[in-house]
Amino acid sequence: MQKTEKNNWDTTEKTVSELIKDVQRQATRWYIAWLVTLAALVATNAYWIHQWNSYDYVSQDGEGYNYYNADIEGDVNNGPEN
Repeated sequence: MQKTEKNNWDTTEKTVSELIKDVQRQATRWYIAWLVTLAALVATNAYWIHQWNSYDYVSQDGEGYNYYNADIEGDVNNGPEN
């Protein structure tokens, strides 16, 4: 084997090694970005579910009275003024 061929292979091996290291770094960055995005998605969904479940829902019967469906059953009377 000639000396120039050996130099070519050495250069090629170094180039391939550098490319593999760069690809590994980029893959790590994309994986971290994906984890951050997934965590943000889970956190925002949990926040909205919590907010949605913290509301007191109001229902109205056919006579115009509103009933607050909290667990307390308070004395709120929002009926028509007749």
